[in-house]
Amino acid sequence: MTITQDISKLIQAHMALDQFEYDVTVDWAIDLIKQGKETENILMLASFSKPVDAIEIRPYVNAVLSDLDLEEKKGDDAVLCKIRYHLIEIINDNGIRKNLNLLYKLFLDIDCFNNDDKYGLMPFYLIYHGWDELESIGANYYFEGADLDNIEEVIKEQAQIWIDKFINKNENHYPQQNV
Repeated sequence: MTITQDISKLIQAHMALDQFEYDVTVDWAIDLIKQGKETENILMLASFSKPVDAIEIRPYVNAVLSDLDLEEKKGDDAVLCKIRYHLIEIINDNGIRKNLNLLYKLFLDIDCFNNDDKYGLMPFYLIYHGWDELESIGANYYFEGADLDNIEEVIKEQAQIWIDKFINKNENHYPQQNV
């Protein structure tokens, strides 16, 4: 199953996230032009060459968000937007290992061990270590049932569970977020 990715939500969170990957904003601007949305700021943003300099491009990203009347995401909303983006990439088979690594790094960056894993990233932390163990010692003591033959499907399954819980609100354990 492929889920349509609205990258605008991730970009709305760019100022709230450490080490935001700004190269994606150039692709976003090019997609906006293809959709017939052209402003001076969108054209300028689309003209950047990758890899971009975050400090140089940030004002143009803010200007495009303003042109499109999109509010900046902050706090929990920003973190959830980033997680959602990477999980949808995983579900869509776009760089599964890369996106798992980015979720693992986010888990560490936002110190999920000390905030009761309020963002639900623990399964991805465990799968990250399980996959590493499977490749290094041939066993997985982190995530039950995951092996080298099914690890990608296990990740996708966990990604869908997270999307259902935090985005689709199939479980009401978490406060409503505008992701």
